[in-house]
Order: sequence, then structure tokens, then C-alpha cells
Amino acid sequence: MTSLLAGCATNPNVLQIHKVTAETIGLASTDELTMGPVTKGKEDFLGGAELTFKATTAKGRVFNCSTFMTPGILLEPPTYSRLTCTK
Repeated sequence: MTSLLAGCATNPNVLQIHKVTAETIGLASTDELTMGPVTKGKEDFLGGAELTFKATTAKGRVFNCSTFMTPGILLEPPTYSRLTCTK
């Protein structure tokens, strides 16, 4: 008898978001960035959700950021798109 694994990774990968945010803002390292709590919005019919958070650089610049998280299928991690950060 064969069994199938079904499921999605629906929790945000904060380390991945941290890395991509640092790159987007133009920082050389994630050490130069701290992030506030990541807030997950309401999920759409496919399980995707808007994530919002504050990012603060070591020099004190504060950004309001958001990205869209699409859950991974089976053992795949979630993917992120439309990352925006504004002052």
C-alpha cells in the first residue's frame, strides 16, 4: 500500500526574509539589520498571505516592509515575492 505525503509549509521563514530584506535595502550583511515581529495577514484560497514587518538598520533607518508568502508544497520551503520596504 502506498501512502502520499500532503501538506504545505505555511509558517514564515524569518531567516530567509531577514536575508532578502537586507539585500533589498542594500546592506552588506544581515548583521546590520534587525526586524520587528512578522505579522501574517489573512490567507488566500491557495494559502498565500501578506507578511508585514518593520526593519531597522544599524544606523537607525526604519523601514515598513511587506512581502507575499506562497506556501511550499510537501517539503519545499515557502517562497516570497513582491518584497517592498518604504521609509
